[in-house]
Amino acid sequence: MAADTVTPRRLKHLAEAMGCRTQQDLARALGITQARVSQILSGKYPVKPGALLTLIRTLEAEHQHSRKERRD
Repeated sequence: MAADTVTPRRLKHLAEAMGCRTQQDLARALGITQARVSQILSGKYPVKPGALLTLIRTLEAEHQHSRKERRD
């Protein structure tokens, strides 16, 4: 995966890991609309560098950190 984008598959995995059951749940977590989430997950709207990509990367890092803490 390129460092300057997030694939729909990667975002789906993150959403599941975060406990987001619906696109609306993910939209709320990201601070965007459900319609935009739908576009991202369908591949119609790539997540490029900027605030949204930064937020997604932050959420990924936080989730990985919390998973590690639970294992320890």
